[in-house]
Amino acid sequence: MRRTLALVLGILLLAFGTTTPAHAATLALTPITLGNVFTDGQPVKIGLNTDAASVTWSAADVNGTVVATGSQAAASTLQVSVTNRGWYKLTVQAGTLTAQTTFAILSPLSTAPVTGLTSTRVGDFENAAEGWSFYPGSEFPGATGGFALDTTDNHSGTHAGKLSGDFSAGGAYVSVNRPLPAVSANSVSFWAKTPNLSFLTFRLTDATGQVHQQRLTLSGGTDWQPLTVTRFDGGKQYVHFGGANDGVWHGPAKQIEVVLDKGAISGATSSSVSLDDLTLNSPAPAPTTPLGDYESAAEGWSFYPGSEFPGATGSLTYDTASPQSGTQSAKLTGDFTGGGNYVALQRTFVPVNLTALSLWVKTSQLTALGLRLTDATGQVHQQRLDLSKATDWQQLSVTRFDAGTGYLHFGGADDGIWHGPATAITLTLDKSAISGTTASVNVDAVAATTPRSLVGASTHFGGNWSPNAIPLLAQTGARGARDEAYWSAAETTAGTYSFPAKVNTYLQSWQSNSLDPLLIADYGNCLYDCPDQLFNAPYTDAGRTAFANYANALATQYPQVHNLAVWNEWDVNAAGPANKTPDSYLALLKATYTKVKANHPDVTIVGGGDTDVTQQAWFQAFCQLGGLKYLDVVSIHPYNYLHAPEGLGAAIDQVRATIRQYNGGVDKPIWITEAGWFTGTAQASVDEATQAMYLARAQLNVPGHDVDRFYMYDFKNDGVDPAAQEDNFGLVHHEADALGAYTPKPAYVAYATAARQLRGATFLGKEYPGNGLIDQVYAANDGTPFRAVWAASGANSTVTVKATGPVQVTSLYGLSYTMSPDANGQVTVTVGVWPTYISGTNVTSVTAP
Repeated sequence: MRRTLALVLGILLLAFGTTTPAHAATLALTPITLGNVFTDGQPVKIGLNTDAASVTWSAADVNGTVVATGSQAAASTLQVSVTNRGWYKLTVQAGTLTAQTTFAILSPLSTAPVTGLTSTRVGDFENAAEGWSFYPGSEFPGATGGFALDTTDNHSGTHAGKLSGDFSAGGAYVSVNRPLPAVSANSVSFWAKTPNLSFLTFRLTDATGQVHQQRLTLSGGTDWQPLTVTRFDGGKQYVHFGGANDGVWHGPAKQIEVVLDKGAISGATSSSVSLDDLTLNSPAPAPTTPLGDYESAAEGWSFYPGSEFPGATGSLTYDTASPQSGTQSAKLTGDFTGGGNYVALQRTFVPVNLTALSLWVKTSQLTALGLRLTDATGQVHQQRLDLSKATDWQQLSVTRFDAGTGYLHFGGADDGIWHGPATAITLTLDKSAISGTTASVNVDAVAATTPRSLVGASTHFGGNWSPNAIPLLAQTGARGARDEAYWSAAETTAGTYSFPAKVNTYLQSWQSNSLDPLLIADYGNCLYDCPDQLFNAPYTDAGRTAFANYANALATQYPQVHNLAVWNEWDVNAAGPANKTPDSYLALLKATYTKVKANHPDVTIVGGGDTDVTQQAWFQAFCQLGGLKYLDVVSIHPYNYLHAPEGLGAAIDQVRATIRQYNGGVDKPIWITEAGWFTGTAQASVDEATQAMYLARAQLNVPGHDVDRFYMYDFKNDGVDPAAQEDNFGLVHHEADALGAYTPKPAYVAYATAARQLRGATFLGKEYPGNGLIDQVYAANDGTPFRAVWAASGANSTVTVKATGPVQVTSLYGLSYTMSPDANGQVTVTVGVWPTYISGTNVTSVTAP
């Protein structure tokens, strides 16, 4: 009886245990969307694996505050009801088991053209309206095939284009083509997937009807692979026919054609290739700030009679007869019958950090127009702009403000050195530039070209990183990336260069994601000077010549690379007899600069040893030796782990002063190519919220010190050891992290928010509202003004925003809301050590109470 009862109880317990376990044995979370990064309107969905019947979850923000909770039955997908932009940690429970991951919600990236590449998508293949047509290669009869929109496999969206060819009855090729919009592209990028093709043939028809054909080698893999064409009148097995038939590219392109060749198939008579995300890429125009379109007197231009030399008369009027652009131009007239030396039109403006000035002039009476620009110190820089005797509009361009014909300076610093930004402009009609006593000149479209501000990231795709994470880097809003193509891997046989496939892959993927490459030529090569296995630095003339040849081969192999750095951190990474010294670096830099510039004059050479805040004496010695002659841009790595990012300014200013000291008072561009803060437990680490705040402040702060590019270090955690510095610099987690591959740290969202604000923006100036607050003023890509306000230290504070209409406020983590001014035209905004973005054309001032 006892045995029977025990058996029955055991069966009952087994039955209950099979239906509902007392405790879940499995609980795991995996990203569905790359890195768990979502944009507005995307439902937050996380992969869920559990044997529990149900789970509960909670989502907390960066302060640990729970913002949402929920529960659901077990399923392969967990749906999280969070819609506000920001960074969140997700905690999921099933019985006694707990799993965590992180996710982010961002605003979509603007598609407006910005500095860098502007991409025109001509091959989404989402519908037939794009106009792709199949061609059976009829001049070689026998081939059959087709082209269709395919829903079974795609690189993005819901469709790809699939080209199929069958040569069992003959023929040589099939193709697909479409006409193109008139875009002055300088490269084409797309993705391809094929089971067995070794190459594709690519054709572009130029404006004359000439077809330019080249071969694109495929990797042999069967997954999606990126392809990029950066030269249209060259390439492997290049041929041309039709049209001008001169082998010279005459843009823009009229038609594109992708060819599936019988000769690319091995061991079969048929094949196919899928195509997706085909884009035409062209350089975006440099950003400009209009200073004078003369459509309204509200611009603030005024007439000045040159009163310090009495006697001249004249006027400023708005002329509607044949303006260069718009509906009217400015007309300046001068009459010197009563004496005087000049008359002028002039205006002041919000400080503009200009790199060039352009204007249109129309006159038949002047031989020159006078230009005066006032810098930030109040110093006036004056030069003469010579005019032709043409009676039509002519464009003038100025790229140097502290030099030029008849240059002189006065006021302010009075040192003949340009101290930007500019604060005022004067255009003079001089008596000495006319043959009589009266004259007039029309002026229009006065515009300042502003720096190509760019935020990017250092990466290690040339090392051991997978290129899978590249779209996540682009989604931050970064416009550039910095990586390597190691010399020792490219030249394994002396004089022969073969760059690893991973370099081709990541550069092509960068191009398709509109990331401007900065490539580093480094490190040593034991075919030549070899004192050290890791950082063996060239130290003989033969070794330096070999390095220069490798750098030249790098620029030749990758024409899409317009920025080339010579070595990484010579001042700490040049082992052996080179001994990290300034003179040994200069010898290498000179050899490399001379070689590369001779063959690739448009490549920007980035150098300077990458001096950090502790190596100022090294950099001064390098400059004293004449090193500035052999670089176009000075690279610095101003790490300051123990300090807030505002300290970067002092390091930048010190480097700039040294440049001017040894470069005849003339600046060289400065780029920060590495700087960052690491999390974890190592000495000098910061918590994740501080890393986020510091990176955003660094992005915002450096344009105020005339730094055009800032590459944070680095995009992804390099490992999972919390005690290792190098494992914890990233914006996203390592692929082996327990929180999930590439899942975001708070810094990812803060960086992305700042990058969106700065995307194509122009720095205008810095204000100090009080209470230790910093107010950086910018013009957004569309010209709309915005401000970034924060405190370098201290507690929370408030600012009073005076405005005539609604004001948009955006937090460090991208959450935006609109505030309307009170009856006094004021809005009160809470700010602190984190940046707060305030935008709106209605904002007139920001002050601390």
